[in-house]
Formats: sequence, C-alpha cells, structure tokens
Amino acid sequence: MASKNQNLFNTFEKDGKKYAVIPKNTILSNVQPKYSDLVVNDKADLKAIVKKLELYGLCIVKKYLPADTCEQIKEELEPHYFRDESWNGSPFPKQTTVVTRAALRSPTCLKKIACDDTFYKVSHNFLSESNIFWIGDGKLRRSESDVQLYSSIIYRVGPGAGDQMYHREDMSLHNVHPRREEYHYGDDAQVGFALALTPMNKKNGATRAIIGSHLWGPLDAPTGYDSSQEIYLELDEGDGAFMLGSTYHAASSNHSDAARIGAFFFMNKSYQRQEENYHVSVPPSYFENLSFPELKILGLHTSLPFCGHVDYKSPAFVLNPKLEETSQTSKGNYTEVIHAVFE
Repeated sequence: MASKNQNLFNTFEKDGKKYAVIPKNTILSNVQPKYSDLVVNDKADLKAIVKKLELYGLCIVKKYLPADTCEQIKEELEPHYFRDESWNGSPFPKQTTVVTRAALRSPTCLKKIACDDTFYKVSHNFLSESNIFWIGDGKLRRSESDVQLYSSIIYRVGPGAGDQMYHREDMSLHNVHPRREEYHYGDDAQVGFALALTPMNKKNGATRAIIGSHLWGPLDAPTGYDSSQEIYLELDEGDGAFMLGSTYHAASSNHSDAARIGAFFFMNKSYQRQEENYHVSVPPSYFENLSFPELKILGLHTSLPFCGHVDYKSPAFVLNPKLEETSQTSKGNYTEVIHAVFE
C-alpha cells in the first residue's frame, strides 16, 4: 500500500513493541510573536486575517459575534449535549460533553458560523483549487473546487478536565506536507474557526497552540519544541480564532469551578469527505427549507466537475427543484474551456 510518510523513518521491534527512529525536532524560531501579534480587531479585514494565518497558522479576531448571538446559540444547543461512556477519557475527558453536527441542531450556528461570509472567504482563500484537465479534443477544461463544512462540534468542558494531547486536525484527511520555510498554498486541507461561547482563558483550559507549527514537516513532533512558541488562545465571549488544519493545538486543563464552552467549526475541500455526516438520519424535509448557500456549505452541491452528483444533478436541486430554476450557478461541469495552441 502507498504511504506519504512511512518511508521517512526506520522501525525496529523490541520486547514486543514497535519503535520508530525519528530525528529530534530542531526547529527554533527566529521570532517570538506576542498574543497581540495574532489579533485582528475587524472581522472584515480579510487581508490581515490571511496574512496572520500564513505567518503563524493562527489568527484571533476580537468581537467576532455579539454576546446576544452567543447566548442564542447556547440556548439552542442546550438540549443536545451528550457524552458516550465508552470514550472513557479518549478522545475526551469524562468532564466533557459535546454537541455534534451543531450546524443541524442550531439554526443560529448554521447561519452565523457555518455560513458566515468571513469564514467562507478565509477558507476559500486557503482551500479552493483551480485545475485543468485534457478531455481529448485539443481543449483544456478548467474546474474550480470550493469548500464545505467539515465538522461543527460544541465542547462543554467541566472543572477537572485534563490536558488534551497536541495534534493536527487534518490527520483524519491523511494530509502530509513537507517542512516549509514560508507558507505554501496547496499544503492545507482544512481551515478551522473557534468561537468562544463563554470566556476561554488559561485557568479554565483555553486551547493552546504552537505558533508556526503549520510549517512543520511530517517528522517534526510536537515535543521538545521552542516553548516560546506555545500560546493560549484566550478569548472573551464572542471572540473568534482561525486556525489552519496543519497547526498543532490541544485543549487545556480546566482548573476553574465552571465549564467553558467553545464552538469549533472546520471547513475542507469540496471534493473530500466530511468528518461529520450531515445527511444520514436527517429527514429530507429539513433540507427542503434551506437556502442554496446553506445546502452548499453542508456538502449538498456538486463539486466541479462531477463529484457528489445524484443522477448527474446537484443534490441541492434534487432536494429543492425550485433552487435550480433560480440558481445563478453554472449548469456546466467546467468553469472554463481553454483552446490549446500546439507549437
């Protein structure tokens, strides 16, 4: 079977265990960003958000949503929290309860987070693709891929919860890229957005992350790193934080006497599989009442040229035929036809 990184190290067995010989992480940063270096104060400042993500793999946006919107989200989510006792500390501590598929449980989550214009534009900037393909008639067809909601999970983490281990969110997509000196478009498969539904600080276990780890290669382990690069994403209610899927991060211990609640949404490429299935166990009538942008972000539209169709139609148009009549979306499978000139 093929592998993107197993050929990069040697293994041996000893006392019934398998070991990998990995070089120590020798990455030392020449810069030591401060918390303020990660902050953008205007969610409409797309250029600043993108620049900080390129440099640091992280960006904090103050006052992303108003407090009353956060309270509305919490009210809508309250009946849906659960935990599975089989988890037994993995992947989450016993003090954690979650709401999965939050975009389906909370109308406000769908409209204000999943379909948020800034979240979409930031994700599209890092994840969308434009590629050309030969068909055989001397013409090139160009198709553009888009983004879709990968996951939408709410975490309510109670007092006494311990540290989570550092990880990259994109590992579920088997995303592997080489070590980089500067950001390289095409490396990332996910863009994440966290919204603080309660204050999130070092005491109650705010997410910690390693600045610049989005540039690390497959053998650069999140151990023995330059400790000055570790930061806690301390947020007030309504603050947001963007994170690339290749950035190492982890939830932290809650040493307070109250739960912290955070919404964590990720986008991925429209031709990839989503982490959460937004379609099974959901009655078709639910989708019939959604707008085209909402259906599209939930993965219910064809990713050009052909991915995800239902009898060669967009799932969105099958669920609601009226949308096809009014849609401005191209009816073709390609974004552009380019005529080749052979020299």
